[in-house]
Amino acid sequence: MTMLAAERWYDRSYPLMRLEYSPYQAGIPDLTEDDYLDFRGTVLGYEAFTYDWDNVVDAARKADVLFLGNSLMVYSFRPQYFQPWLDKLGLRGFSMAFIGSGGYMPLWVIRRYDLHPKMVVISDERFLELNRTLFEEKARGEGAWNAFKHYYGVTIKWLVQKHLHQLVPPLRDFTDPAPFEVIYRSRRDGAPIFAYALTEGKTLTRLPGPQPSEAVKKWIDQVLPQDRITSAEFLREMDKRGILVVLTVLQDNASFAGYFLSKRLNEENRRIFVEAMRPDLTSQVGPHIDAQSSKRLMDDVMPRILALPQVQALARKPARSKP
Repeated sequence: MTMLAAERWYDRSYPLMRLEYSPYQAGIPDLTEDDYLDFRGTVLGYEAFTYDWDNVVDAARKADVLFLGNSLMVYSFRPQYFQPWLDKLGLRGFSMAFIGSGGYMPLWVIRRYDLHPKMVVISDERFLELNRTLFEEKARGEGAWNAFKHYYGVTIKWLVQKHLHQLVPPLRDFTDPAPFEVIYRSRRDGAPIFAYALTEGKTLTRLPGPQPSEAVKKWIDQVLPQDRITSAEFLREMDKRGILVVLTVLQDNASFAGYFLSKRLNEENRRIFVEAMRPDLTSQVGPHIDAQSSKRLMDDVMPRILALPQVQALARKPARSKP
């Protein structure tokens, strides 16, 4: 307790260093039958979708629109802000973006569970490279039993920690002020629920210029031949299933290499591309935007997507029979 008191005295300006403001004391939400633990130091959603535990794939099966991408998509296209727009056309959406993912995992899930949405909206930060990440390889490579033990072991550990720290001071808040996050996901629509998170509050003001830097141009020339092959594989699968593809790229506040690669590749693929960058979005973690910025972005992007003639047409298209 002496150490904790000294730590509090040393930096009382940092909110999480003060015991009375500990988020554990404030009450972190419990997992419910509608949620699952997606992230806690490691990404768990891959295991849940690989083995369809607790029927996490069910809502994706029934969705008219799947939102695909990596963690930028998780934070930016939040269901509570895109669904009111989809409601105008009578469409159901589901966020099937995976933290740390490229396009391989979503494509695998679509094939594995034979999903037939009317449309996919893709955040194409190198998504169409279809890279296999370590998370995907681990989920399938370890087998159902080992994945089960890992997933539920991490979940139980988190729940024990959460309830314990309602009684015992959380030492990490005092000894390690570095932010970490705990994210639940809704089984109903894939919405992220930030059970434990910090907000940086930095405005993401940078936007891509008209042309990439010479270094980015050189990199694009190197990766483009392979990306032509992988993007063709993904798009063929979508065409075979009659799925409309809408591409966008979200703000990374860096070199925008993924943006320029996507634009260059789409000169050949000729799919719908909708711009989705604004100079007034606020960071929650790094380039990942907060809830208010997500709403601002959805109020800007979703009307433009829904106004597309192709989207208007598919809204009138009868849905394939869904379980």
